[in-house]
Amino acid sequence: MAPSTSVARKSSDEGSLDVLVHTTYEAIKRDILGNRLRPGAKLIHRSLAESLGVSRTPVRESLERLYQEGYVTRIQNRGYFVAEIDMQEVRDLYATREALESFALRQIMAAGVSASQLKSIHEVNTRYRDLCLQNLSRERLLVDREFHLALAGLSGNAYLCRALAAVFDRLILKRRVEGFHDTRGMAPHKDHMRLLAAIAKGDAAAAQDILHLHIDSASGRLVHYLQEGAAEAVRR
Repeated sequence: MAPSTSVARKSSDEGSLDVLVHTTYEAIKRDILGNRLRPGAKLIHRSLAESLGVSRTPVRESLERLYQEGYVTRIQNRGYFVAEIDMQEVRDLYATREALESFALRQIMAAGVSASQLKSIHEVNTRYRDLCLQNLSRERLLVDREFHLALAGLSGNAYLCRALAAVFDRLILKRRVEGFHDTRGMAPHKDHMRLLAAIAKGDAAAAQDILHLHIDSASGRLVHYLQEGAAEAVRR
């Protein structure tokens, strides 16, 4: 039996709202990740609705989703604010990143990797090398993210890759907000090369060791930078 007109219209309206919520969510999230909405900024429903040309309903649902994902905080009787990322969250994010990437690497090594798959990741790493040479910090962060997500993607676990992408987004946001610039030069690119070489040889233990040291070094540099900044703020 065909659905009644009212039911069909309701279904269509709900579908349109879902699309609107998704585009509104993406727009607000993009402004947070782009540092146009800075940590601590209050998110006012009416202002967001007017700037995005939508009603308050998709804004309200988008903010709730961003709250669930940790991008905004919700304070009773005060509203929503762009979330701060503190030192502990940075440590937790890197620990989560390592857990996800290590698991993906175990899956990859167990299944095996083809030459064509490795070739495509080497191509991403070549672009990363060029950005290291040019000292383009923002682009370098994004291509580093692309490299690690492409590698994790060989595991075939789409859910893991989505979770890992969210971790990278938070870490990149923190680095940009704090003005952190990596000073290791070509060292991360060389880590990538060593990791891919170990994978090509089928040396799972070496690959895991290289990945651990690579992530641990990145974590240590950012945490040290933040600690130095906090100490400087106290001295002032």
